[in-house]
Amino acid sequence: METVDKRFVLIAKDGDRLYPYKKVQRNTNRCGYALTKPGEQDRNGQGTYTDDIQEVIRRLVVDGWSVRTKTTDKAGRQREGSFGINKRSVHGYEIDEAFEHLVVSAIQKPLSVMPANRKTKNSKAPLNQEFTALHENPVDESIYRAIKTRRGQPEFRKALLMSYGGKCCISNCDVENVLEAAHIVPHTEETNYSLTNGLLLRSDIHTLYDLNLVGIDAKGVVFIPKNLKNSEYWQFQGRYIDGNIPEPMSENLKRRFASYKSDS
Repeated sequence: METVDKRFVLIAKDGDRLYPYKKVQRNTNRCGYALTKPGEQDRNGQGTYTDDIQEVIRRLVVDGWSVRTKTTDKAGRQREGSFGINKRSVHGYEIDEAFEHLVVSAIQKPLSVMPANRKTKNSKAPLNQEFTALHENPVDESIYRAIKTRRGQPEFRKALLMSYGGKCCISNCDVENVLEAAHIVPHTEETNYSLTNGLLLRSDIHTLYDLNLVGIDAKGVVFIPKNLKNSEYWQFQGRYIDGNIPEPMSENLKRRFASYKSDS
């Protein structure tokens, strides 16, 4: 899932607010804020990826780098791209007061300093707070642990949420609480937490996939067995999974597809 950080924002000359966000470079499995040096691009596996927003601030303000940004105003014009403070379309930047010390010696000062720990109407909890809904609606601890285990290894799941844009790659369901990290080549056969061995699936589809009652071939085509023809799952027959399929992922899908129970 793409996660926007609102503690540092570039202000475009037309007033657009451009926020850094974490992304996944699927061909290399790298994820984080996508930084680029002057004269470089973040395409085709280039660029520098970091999880540290402070590094993003230092690189942009002090070193003249660029970062992948996007607007978050759903009602307004959507804008996304790699922007830096020295680019023509950018007027300046705003910064959270918690990071003000990083730019004290910088030549270009912030347009404004935002109060730390502020809460906005559209603010979202960070990805590591995966079980907010469960905390708000307490359940038995054993159920909580079972859900946590089922969802998959936390870092693997977070990477898949970013990679698939927070949607099940088969059903496009975007209810995060029911999305799970599924291994293509089962964990019992091989320990592989690479993104090319992962799918983000709705919990019920994940169960069917684990039982080999849902198949996905090397090209990403979804197969549903005939005994489910009268079920809601038949709508996914012949659908392509969301996203690009690099060669290592295609090989993993091909290996797993051999177990698909087409005659069930």
